[in-house]
Amino acid sequence: MTISNSTKQFLLAAFTGAVITYGIIYLTEDYEADYGQIAALENRVLELEILLAQKDETLLKAGIKTENNGSNILTASGETNAQPGHQQTIEQSQVDTSVDAKRDTQQLLKDLATRNDFNPRTFSERINDFLSANPGKDNIAIVSKAVVDMADNRDSLPDFELEAVYQKQSDPDLKRITAQVLSMRGDNSLLEKQIVESQTGLASDNPETRQKTLVALAKTHYAGAADKIAPLLQDKNVSVKLDALLALRATGNESHVHLVQDLVSHPDPSVSWLAKDVIDNIQNLSEKARTKVSTQDIVSELPPILSP
Repeated sequence: MTISNSTKQFLLAAFTGAVITYGIIYLTEDYEADYGQIAALENRVLELEILLAQKDETLLKAGIKTENNGSNILTASGETNAQPGHQQTIEQSQVDTSVDAKRDTQQLLKDLATRNDFNPRTFSERINDFLSANPGKDNIAIVSKAVVDMADNRDSLPDFELEAVYQKQSDPDLKRITAQVLSMRGDNSLLEKQIVESQTGLASDNPETRQKTLVALAKTHYAGAADKIAPLLQDKNVSVKLDALLALRATGNESHVHLVQDLVSHPDPSVSWLAKDVIDNIQNLSEKARTKVSTQDIVSELPPILSP
């Protein structure tokens, strides 16, 4: 007896859909979700993986054969009619592709970081040339990682080169990461410039624009952004208010606790709960916390390199 694998196909489709959705969130420039939404997606993907694995195990224990495009049929005796050589070839091809992609990325990072007689261009020139020839979010992610990898190397990446990258590039992630690396070195001037430039977005009549700006400020993990975020804690739009709380949680320290206390008694339970959570997260951070961005904070906000 053969049981249709429709359930398994449904789970696979759901899992694939969740992964695609997760990827789209990172790739679209209009991304305005908060970190809780991302975590929920990750958890849903994990749940689907577990459910699919449990389904396979149940069928295996029952000794029932399952359909898999005719290439791998489990019989009641536990045998399969899979073609081992074909399956191994596919798996090996996937491994080889992954290794090649990793090797290519590492070589790109090395090329971007290297200046010698054969490649005398400055770091900012190498980045400009690379992105001009290879535009796209994935290559922005590679360049961003190159900047972070060289954060401690002032000889290869002096401060004035960081400023040159900031001035010549328009991608918001790359500009933020460049400003964060300079902050890590003790100079917050570029981050302060970003905060000033964010004022237009924070003052927008469009709630979605305000939310998008709050998400961008949250990624800085810089206390200087918290003071500009604070007025939106009183925004009439609850979604904006929630994003302001999330942004303050990511940027504030103990000096900002008083800005949130009134929201603990807010009639909306989601606002009240999040306000308490924000206070729990920032009340033990000293007033000097987040006045200089840490390497860990920068790495946590690197755009993902999505190439296979």
